[in-house]
Amino acid sequence: MKRFFILAAALAVILPASALAKAPADSTSAVPSSFSMAAGVSVGLMDGAALNIAAGINEKLAVRAGYGFIPSALIPEYGVDLPTFGSNPATSTALSGSIAGSGNLLVDFHPARGGFRVTAGLFFGSSDFIKGFNTKALPESYHQAGVTYYSDGAAKDKANRYRIQSDSDGIVTAVFKSATVKPFVGIGFGHAVPGNRVGVAFDLGVEYTGGLDLRVNALNRKDELENIPITSEGALQTVYEIRGHNREMSYDKYISYIDKLRDLPILPVARFSIFVKLF
Repeated sequence: MKRFFILAAALAVILPASALAKAPADSTSAVPSSFSMAAGVSVGLMDGAALNIAAGINEKLAVRAGYGFIPSALIPEYGVDLPTFGSNPATSTALSGSIAGSGNLLVDFHPARGGFRVTAGLFFGSSDFIKGFNTKALPESYHQAGVTYYSDGAAKDKANRYRIQSDSDGIVTAVFKSATVKPFVGIGFGHAVPGNRVGVAFDLGVEYTGGLDLRVNALNRKDELENIPITSEGALQTVYEIRGHNREMSYDKYISYIDKLRDLPILPVARFSIFVKLF
């Protein structure tokens, strides 16, 4: 599938360029028929609020670049109660997260006179794509002792036993890692460089991640810190250990989302943009 996205991005550049070389200029078009530029803002899924700049080559071809991020204030917190576990007293905390900002470089091709277009390009950013963490520090006893995690789930193989560690501030962070460069293909409506002073545009497509790898820092049997992968089976076993063996297990359908997200090769991208023509 990765080859498909790379090929699609390449064709989106090559085919429009060859077609435009043969296309006559049309001064009556509602959009610029010569080089022009615009700046804009957008809001959307995955890249949040973004600033963009666009260059219109002619009425059929435009290039866009931008950078977007999701403000941390928009990401909710979820309260979590931790019962007594070994020498660790009962406590509570809250879970939240963050999504890394991303840049993008996109090519728009309008096959006809209307606003419909085909878009391809690249999103790029940090490999630490999505982070999850507790917003309230764990008690000192928790981040001294750690929480036992069995990477093989219920088998409890000691060779696969780890102790998840918080940092010195009592914060545990889990990270969904992804490729730093993600090919994108999609469709849309509207011109990035409008014929009038102000214009709007809409994008809908997918970016290729190749799957997300969830990892967390933990001590191995030699008390050496490792960045280990988290599986749904291991996470389920860890929840079971924390809550106690006499507690009802009702988390399996939620914990399974970890594997579903990690194995998902693509993520949806949708955005609404407003552009102002500069010249």
